[in-house]
Amino acid sequence: MGGLRLPRRKALIAAGAGGLVMAANSAGRTQPSIGAALYELVTGYSQWPHHRTGTTEGRATVDWFEAQLQARGATTSRGSYAYDRYDWRASVTANGQPVDTLPLYYEGVGELATDAPFVRPVTLANNFDKSDLEQALSEAAGSGLRLSVFLTFGRFGNLPQRPALIGVNVDPDTPKSGLPTLLVSGVHLDAMAGGSVTAAISATRTADRAENVTGRFGTGDGAPLLITTPLTGWFTCAGERGTGIAVALELARLFGADMPVVVLGTTGHELENFGIREQLKAGLGFAPRAVIHIGASLAAGWFVPGRGTMQLFPGRLASANRLLEDGTPLTAAMKAGAFQPVPRFFGEAQEWAKHLPDSIPLLSFAGTFPLFHTPQDTPEAATSPALLQTAFAAVRDAVRALLA
Repeated sequence: MGGLRLPRRKALIAAGAGGLVMAANSAGRTQPSIGAALYELVTGYSQWPHHRTGTTEGRATVDWFEAQLQARGATTSRGSYAYDRYDWRASVTANGQPVDTLPLYYEGVGELATDAPFVRPVTLANNFDKSDLEQALSEAAGSGLRLSVFLTFGRFGNLPQRPALIGVNVDPDTPKSGLPTLLVSGVHLDAMAGGSVTAAISATRTADRAENVTGRFGTGDGAPLLITTPLTGWFTCAGERGTGIAVALELARLFGADMPVVVLGTTGHELENFGIREQLKAGLGFAPRAVIHIGASLAAGWFVPGRGTMQLFPGRLASANRLLEDGTPLTAAMKAGAFQPVPRFFGEAQEWAKHLPDSIPLLSFAGTFPLFHTPQDTPEAATSPALLQTAFAAVRDAVRALLA
């Protein structure tokens, strides 16, 4: 992990940096609306079609987040870490028609083209479970073919299986099959089953460095409250990443008025938490008062069958390294945000749990929803000001309960 750079000042990028906005109520008066301000932040984050680590868009995302911190009064710095970037160009056609595709990162390198790829549907439970994917990779490796194409489907409990192009988190350092693999939406299954399929890829691994960004709020002595959230992901990531980023920024502004606060925005999340793993190896340089991990799908919604309004998706979880008993302020706050209290950690919180002593409180929010890791995860489809306001209030109250 490289050393921290001196603070940098950038022009404000995108909307939402001003904090609360005003919204008219039913009587025509105006009142502060944190939900509307948070939604503008989600929209600002979602201006890029993807946020992949090491790309032009991924670097712009880090710049945007740093500008948001600075606009709220934070002093910022960055630290870098080494990793292998996966560079690629790829194409897939079904019956001569181009099909949107995304590689399974690092699975294979080189230049390959074929009109006879290994083709198989793959189901990713909750849009991230890899068990069927791993079976498909084993079958592809034994097929003798040079390149594979997997048609991806998501499945959530008893809900109907959904075809979608689903990005898959991959650790650059884990062993791979060596067989280049392309992902396409399962919506093309019938076309590929009954017609011709071509696939091509040009891919390399390149040594690179990526950056995490830190913002410091507040004055005075004492251990700071640490708020951390991932910044990167496969597609627009409005519900998956944007909602948590928006809430993290406003939490920092709120709590920074009363105590020292450090915000840590991490890259490399889609590379199996590479950025936070490298950060924790290098060390924080201070002992936090508590760690608040704002993970995936914080205020992600869905349209419940038979209802016309968007609701918070039930697959959103809250965890803490403190006892979660019914009736306590901490658990009550979690449930007020429609989070399910669970006894284990997920996502980057797993890395924090490995490194933090039990004496330091750890609170985490994470989850999934039907648009998770898909191109359809846009602001209007994934969240709303009302959902963001509910989630923000719940997280705020949970932090207060944890600190108390």
